[in-house]
Amino acid sequence: MTRNTRGTIKFFKLYNKYCIKIFDERLILRFIPGRRGYPLTKKPIARNCCLIVLLSFFLITLNFGDSQASDSRALSLDQLIEMALQTSPELKMAEQDILAAKSEYKEAKGGLWPQLDVLGTAGPVERAQFPTVIVSGPQAGTIVSHDEPWNIGIFGSLDFVITQPLYTFGKICDRKDAAALGVEARTFAREQKRNQVILNVKEIYYGYLIALQGKNAARDADEYINDAGKRIKRLLELKAKNVDPSDLYRMDAFAAEVKAFAAKAESGSRTAYAALKKTAGLSGNEEFSIKEAELSKTVVNLEPEEEYIQQALANRPELLEVKKGTEAKGKLADAAKADLYPSFFALATGSAAGAPGREKFDNTYIIDEFNHTYAGVVAGASWHMDFGIGKGKLDKARAEYQKMRDTQEFAQRNIPVEVVKYYDDAVEAQKSFIAYEQAAIGSRRWIVTAFSNFDLGIGTARDMFDAIDRYGKNQGDYLQSLYSYHVSLARLDYAIGKKSDMP
Repeated sequence: MTRNTRGTIKFFKLYNKYCIKIFDERLILRFIPGRRGYPLTKKPIARNCCLIVLLSFFLITLNFGDSQASDSRALSLDQLIEMALQTSPELKMAEQDILAAKSEYKEAKGGLWPQLDVLGTAGPVERAQFPTVIVSGPQAGTIVSHDEPWNIGIFGSLDFVITQPLYTFGKICDRKDAAALGVEARTFAREQKRNQVILNVKEIYYGYLIALQGKNAARDADEYINDAGKRIKRLLELKAKNVDPSDLYRMDAFAAEVKAFAAKAESGSRTAYAALKKTAGLSGNEEFSIKEAELSKTVVNLEPEEEYIQQALANRPELLEVKKGTEAKGKLADAAKADLYPSFFALATGSAAGAPGREKFDNTYIIDEFNHTYAGVVAGASWHMDFGIGKGKLDKARAEYQKMRDTQEFAQRNIPVEVVKYYDDAVEAQKSFIAYEQAAIGSRRWIVTAFSNFDLGIGTARDMFDAIDRYGKNQGDYLQSLYSYHVSLARLDYAIGKKSDMP
């Protein structure tokens, strides 16, 4: 075999990862020009070279496509949380609530500044000139008009009023302060929605990961049962005394339970995967995997319970939102009370009007509606009075303020209870998963011992099934307690209003 021949074979083997039998060494040699017995004509040489190039291109493309398909997008918990925060509709709605609250603040703050009202009008008007008065002769005192009938022209006028509040007993300032507190309350509401999204992603992520571990546990149990079945059949063939044909039926019953558990784990993993996919904002055709293989067994050192309660009272967004809402309702009640008092203001007003074809009439006591110009500045007061409307609005505002105070007190009483519950759940789950982990290790050793004793003829199949059954229960309890531990820690972080580093 020549050097070129060996190089070509190596080239084919490099891209032939699927070991397709037609591309073995013998077939390749048939396409190598210069092989013994192969006619070295130009036409076969060109044809075979083209075939080699096409086959190489096919294999390279196939190899590239497979490498692309096998490239899975692995995501961590932090990445999924970040994606969920960026695409969450709830957070987007909360952002719009903040923008609306800021608009209300701008509106309330604008009441402190002058307000300008402008009115412009235009329309038809009869042309008019000053009449002539005959002062002598027989017609003395007669007024002679120079107007022509139906001689219509146009006129235009522009009026403006500028009002500057001076003192309103708090009508404007209290509402401005209430609007500013509303912005802060909406900001805390957005923070609470953000914490909810993070908690939701964590719960789904932990559920998906524990479902995958459950599938692995089901496979382990199935392998143990299959191994036990082989041992039973072997000893039945040898007619051993420590085995009975009914043991096979018991084995089938155990196998059915394992299959049912595996089906639940599969269904749970598929559901959690779909929920995690939607929460992270991934489209239907986007697939991903998670970087972790199993839930962490690292134990978190918890601080004293009272420390978490104090953190919750200081940082919980819901409580801070209610506090700001209570202060805002108090300001609105003060503003409703101020509405019962007068308001003092300064006012600048002016007007200009003109009518071409109509002579201007100048008189200090009579204003020409169609030809005039004037402006002035005055100070004034306005006082709206009614019989019960304002008082009713004040009573309603005070009732809403008291309701918010009661809501705040309710939150301050119940948030510590929620913290204590999640704290105790975390402590209990921590002790449980550590204990069940040791139990699972012990039951696995029990399985090994039971299998060995059965093979030696000093143990029964029932001993094997009892060991497998106990291992399955311990493993299931271990996974459940491990999941509860992580979820309890996540809920404890939510309950104390722990801030994440996520944007």
